[in-house]
Amino acid sequence: MLKRFILFLFFFCSLTSVKAQMKDWAAGFRVGEPGGFMIKRYLPNGKNAVEVNFGTYGGLWGTNRSYQNGSFQNIGFSISALYLWHRPTLVNSDLHYYYGAGPQFVSRNLFSDNSVFPETKRGLGAAGIAGLEYFPIDAPNLSFFAELGMYSEILPNPFFLHIQGGVGVKVNF
Repeated sequence: MLKRFILFLFFFCSLTSVKAQMKDWAAGFRVGEPGGFMIKRYLPNGKNAVEVNFGTYGGLWGTNRSYQNGSFQNIGFSISALYLWHRPTLVNSDLHYYYGAGPQFVSRNLFSDNSVFPETKRGLGAAGIAGLEYFPIDAPNLSFFAELGMYSEILPNPFFLHIQGGVGVKVNF
């Protein structure tokens, strides 16, 4: 199913007009924290977007990290929904900066200090992000991005902080 979806995206994007700009939708991959797949909807006002990310959590920063009465020693799962504000930079209209925030759900295995078996820990918090996105003229349906942000857990461990960020590519359609 995923292979068919990717093939459909590739075929669909190859048929669109040759013009470097934000389209209505984008889908892509991020290498970083959280890493994984994303889908983005650029809103009609041209200034905002909604982005949903799902993939790994704790893979780059915090694979072995103290948490409550134990430690994380693995990579978990994350899903987030971010509301973003986009603006072109003064340097180049194809280079945009963006920032935003939204809820994030995470799940990882916690190894307690007094147990050899892990327990699944789920958390809910807020994520904030800021980054740059480049829409090259020579690759009309692609955009490349780099971003940095923070996750602050609300439940069950208030103010547990985790650095986030990464680089990636999106196909705009």
